[in-house]
Amino acid sequence: MKKKSNQNLLDKRIIRFCQRMLLIIFGFSLIGINLSAQTKTQQDKILKGTVVSASGETLPGASVTITGTNVGIMSDHEGRFSINVPTGSKELKVTLIGMKSQTIPIGSETNIRITMEDDAVMLDDVIAIGYGTIQKKDLSGSVANISERDFNKGVVTSADQLLKGKVSGLVITRPGGDPTQSATMRLRGSTSLMGGNGPLVVIDGVPGASLNSVAPQDIESMSVLKDASAAAIYGARSANGVILITTKKGKAGKTSITYDGFFAVENLANNLDMLTADEWRKYVKDNDITKAMDYGGDTKWNEEIYRTGYSQNHNLSLMGGTENSTYRASVNYLDQKGIVLDNGLQRLNANISFDQTALDGNLRVLLNANTAIEDWTSVPTTNVFAYSLNLNPTIPVYDDNGGFKEVSGYEYYNPVAMLKQMTSESKRNQFMGRIQVEYKFLNMFTAAVNGSLSRTNRLNGYYESKDSRTAEQINGLARRSTVEDNTRLLETTLTFDKTFNKVHKINAIAGYSYQDFSTENFMAQRRGFINDKFMYNNFGAAEGVMNPSDVTSWKEKNKLISMYARANYSMAGKYIFTGTIRRDGSSKFGKDNKWGTFPSGSVAWRISEESFMKNISFLDDLKMRVSYGITGNQDIGNYKSAALYGAAGYYYRDGSFYTQYAPNQNENPNLKWEETAQLDFGFDYYLLGGKIRGSIDYYNKQTSNLLYDYPVSTPPYQYRTMMANVGKVENKGIELSVEATMVDTKDFKWDLGFNFAKNKNTLKSLSNDEFKLDVVYTGEWSLNGLQETPQILKPGYSIGTFYGAKYTGKDENGIFQYEDVSKDGKFVYADDRTVIGNAQPDFTMNMSNSFQYKNLSLSFMMRGVFGNDIANSTGLYLDDINRMPGSNVLRSALDKAAQPLVYSSYYIEDGSFVRMEYLTLGYDFKLPASSKIKNIRLSATANNLFIITGYSGIDPEVNADGLVLGIDARNYYPKTRAFSLGVNVSF
Repeated sequence: MKKKSNQNLLDKRIIRFCQRMLLIIFGFSLIGINLSAQTKTQQDKILKGTVVSASGETLPGASVTITGTNVGIMSDHEGRFSINVPTGSKELKVTLIGMKSQTIPIGSETNIRITMEDDAVMLDDVIAIGYGTIQKKDLSGSVANISERDFNKGVVTSADQLLKGKVSGLVITRPGGDPTQSATMRLRGSTSLMGGNGPLVVIDGVPGASLNSVAPQDIESMSVLKDASAAAIYGARSANGVILITTKKGKAGKTSITYDGFFAVENLANNLDMLTADEWRKYVKDNDITKAMDYGGDTKWNEEIYRTGYSQNHNLSLMGGTENSTYRASVNYLDQKGIVLDNGLQRLNANISFDQTALDGNLRVLLNANTAIEDWTSVPTTNVFAYSLNLNPTIPVYDDNGGFKEVSGYEYYNPVAMLKQMTSESKRNQFMGRIQVEYKFLNMFTAAVNGSLSRTNRLNGYYESKDSRTAEQINGLARRSTVEDNTRLLETTLTFDKTFNKVHKINAIAGYSYQDFSTENFMAQRRGFINDKFMYNNFGAAEGVMNPSDVTSWKEKNKLISMYARANYSMAGKYIFTGTIRRDGSSKFGKDNKWGTFPSGSVAWRISEESFMKNISFLDDLKMRVSYGITGNQDIGNYKSAALYGAAGYYYRDGSFYTQYAPNQNENPNLKWEETAQLDFGFDYYLLGGKIRGSIDYYNKQTSNLLYDYPVSTPPYQYRTMMANVGKVENKGIELSVEATMVDTKDFKWDLGFNFAKNKNTLKSLSNDEFKLDVVYTGEWSLNGLQETPQILKPGYSIGTFYGAKYTGKDENGIFQYEDVSKDGKFVYADDRTVIGNAQPDFTMNMSNSFQYKNLSLSFMMRGVFGNDIANSTGLYLDDINRMPGSNVLRSALDKAAQPLVYSSYYIEDGSFVRMEYLTLGYDFKLPASSKIKNIRLSATANNLFIITGYSGIDPEVNADGLVLGIDARNYYPKTRAFSLGVNVSF
């Protein structure tokens, strides 16, 4: 206990020391700012100019910097700039995306004109990598960068939607259209059985930040670090890749104000073909069913729970500054009403950033803060979707007295009543603040300190009316819960950047990182209310008896300490070498394995720079790269390595009952990281002046030390299962991306984007000498009406392998027949199950097109997933004529013979699809240079305009998370089809 107290005291001292250092550095930066301002008025001269294209058109947004300093400014909407030139400065560098960079000698002129040339190749573009940036031509790892101009269009409410279908190998699945639910992201396959499988998200240098903390309209670019060479700088959290998000920052020049907004209408995109009341009555009459209950109504239950939804989003931003000080602030408001009754989301994001340089640009201070305030109403239970498909269509929604009609029976709950009488509301406040101080010295070193604080508070309220069928026996149920998450980050880095003799370019970084996480939770619930007036806001009004489990609370925390280094060397722009190493210490793991080391290396050869390639005129750049490295995964719960005790019933003593405790988790001092070793081999190419560009990659990911719960004997262990590092899984595949400028004339331009990815996932092992499992049956109860396990984990097969009876056809009476796998002369389900499908896709393929004719633009994207299987559990349940007349069925059930329900390959369907993700038509108004309004753009967008698929369910894009994936289980919130109008205005 004393050791723990001393450690806590040490942690607090370290944190206080770091806080004081930040204050000291910030104080010196303010002094430097003041000194800089004083000296500049005495020594600097002012240089003005205009940036134009080869045709003489002015170019706004060009970056104008003084070489060797951090002094810079952006050209305004008329291409003009004015910059203070420190004494002794010799060169001016001008850059603009899509243009060749220009270096201009600084002479005696005070007003210059700079002409930029088109550069379709864009090898000098700078992209974000971990803890820094790099030019594309110097990159030796596999990194995809998507800028704002290439983001997805239309009803985009979260950052992940901007990337959907844009990066080969990155699969983003948002099952259904619920605005309150987040998406699942997978990069190059699934690598874990119990840990997280999604990539690490880093926002403005803060690892693990929430995607909802920043509005999509405030994002400037995203970099996806795919291979180990690129991702290993994040060590223990990078086994599933890394997504770096860079938000928009201020630009020097006059203050500009921009409004960006849209309004959208959303409707149900597809629905199931259930029997109507008239069809139900006809079936009852034709089959002479005398005991059928006709309630006299005509209700399409699977339509009653839906409505027309709408969304509106408004973003207002302002930015400006001088060459030494820039700022940007924005406010974003989103209001999204879902298509299910009473379901919706409201979110307010605010962002402010400030960038100040001083001491001739050598000192730089960056401040930024993001906050998000969210209120949402969830669907209280996904059972409403199942009940809407189950109920007899003759049951009316309301009874004769205007109340909700309720009929007793299995799954006979009125789903409209549930949505109106059950309430699930949440509020969440998020804040993330960050300060970074950089100091450049000796013209080659940069020291930096980065500190951030994040806090998220969530308050949940849940209530079931005393009149609801679900809570009528207990006179209502109220529940309140609150969660608070805190994250603190402190990082220090030292960067070396220098080119020797214009041949040897070295960029190296070394750093230290400390990050801690804490979570607190409280929950209370009560029953027995005389009315519904207070809902969950007055527990004192409850009269029901409290149970011990009605009040719970807990707190947990963990920390991650890291040291890391990376070196990048480029010789003559031809041969590029990168080496990275990171050592992480995590409190999550066993006492014998808290530290792990994650190295990586990569080599790139720009073949096109060799003399023997110079005469190939169509080839602008060809780079071959190879990388190998090890990354880790620590995305598991806290305290998994410790021996834990929990409540286990009661004991009686002296006339009273007391809670007794027993072991519920074994200690495992050997618990450690999951490790992924990845080999990547690829090419980057630019052809025909950059008109055709892209990359090709082959990768092989071998993940070892997979975490899973294994059965153990008691004794010697105190609990029946134990989490251990045992298994192995493999992901290998190929990726292809192509961007092409098909046509580029004065009035018309056509850009094409295409990407393809194929991944093969294989579970290699589940056992070792100590812990053994031959097969794991997963997904119990995920099949409606059957207590079966639809999938297995088995070495040699993919995660998501379907396991059941193999359908072989029908007999003369229409009864389904199944394969006798055991060859014992008869079919027995338990003995004759076999592999019947795979939820993993064979490949994904996406295509985008952008057309620009003068001021008119048209763009669209098609997104496709191919070769994946879906267990249509909804069809299995609703295609059963035995359910009639008590419950409703699919219309197709009328053509099937009555027979026992069997989970088989008959209900494993091809889930391949091609979806029109969006189609956008826009018009940019050409305004005179003298106009106070810089630009106006109007647009109209259709999202999810159509889908091409052979799947018979509502939508083939079902759950892709966890171990049980690819199952359509009647709890599906359908996707929407949205039509929106947008406007963008800048002043």
